[in-house]
Amino acid sequence: ALVGDSTLDNVLWVDSKEPSISEQLACMVHSAAICNLAADGFTSGDVLHGSPSVISVGLRQQICDAVPFDADGCFRPLRQLAELRPPPTHVVLSVGGNDVRHILGNLTDLPQITRELLTNYPAIVRACLEVTRSVILMWQYRPAYNMKDYGVYQAIEQIPGPGDSVAKLNALMEQIYAPIVDLAEELRLPIIDLPRTFDIHRDELYSHQIEPSAHGGEVIAALVAHVVQNHGADKPSTMYSYTPCIPGAGQVVEDPTASQRPWAIAVTQRDGIPPVA
Repeated sequence: ALVGDSTLDNVLWVDSKEPSISEQLACMVHSAAICNLAADGFTSGDVLHGSPSVISVGLRQQICDAVPFDADGCFRPLRQLAELRPPPTHVVLSVGGNDVRHILGNLTDLPQITRELLTNYPAIVRACLEVTRSVILMWQYRPAYNMKDYGVYQAIEQIPGPGDSVAKLNALMEQIYAPIVDLAEELRLPIIDLPRTFDIHRDELYSHQIEPSAHGGEVIAALVAHVVQNHGADKPSTMYSYTPCIPGAGQVVEDPTASQRPWAIAVTQRDGIPPVA
């Protein structure tokens, strides 16, 4: 089952003839049935408590992947997850990007939003663990640098402190994910490390700066498929990345989470000179 936001529910952000992440994952894990309980636009609070607003609701209805709203018109993914029969073997969780996206116009609320996210996230993880031991944490990739649709880097530039917008975004993500590293190690959960996988200079991975395109979705699906097939419940927490970040050409890299502390994004490694096409 997929739980979270448009980093998994990207049906609205691929061309009509291109596969969504759900479809790509179904092709890569042949015996699996994919249940899409992710919702485009959801914040961590929406995942935890539910919301009546799902950006992709119309298109999902058209393609026979209807959002399972409750009778009161609210979509509560964790309730739906708990009621799945048979229960899912795995849950992929990707949430948090929209918490920050909602305040890009005024980042004065960033400390409060960060506190709320770090309160909601463990609660969501533990709710997923009540359904299955195999919960996969998928971390938010960094947005495309050269696309300006949401003005992410222009907004992040306004955060006080040293460094350019990329360095400031890296520092913010390092701050947010540090306690989640502790949580993953405690619970022996795998982490799909998209912040250190997606190349922010490869526009083909993205749609509208912050959404995964079909190419980006292929990388995500390849990582999820690998973790599903290779990370057993007794395996220590492991970080999974994909390099080079070129669909069909990269390789999955595994690093014990304990060896990646403190978790940090190496600017010289990931952001140097934009790639030559």
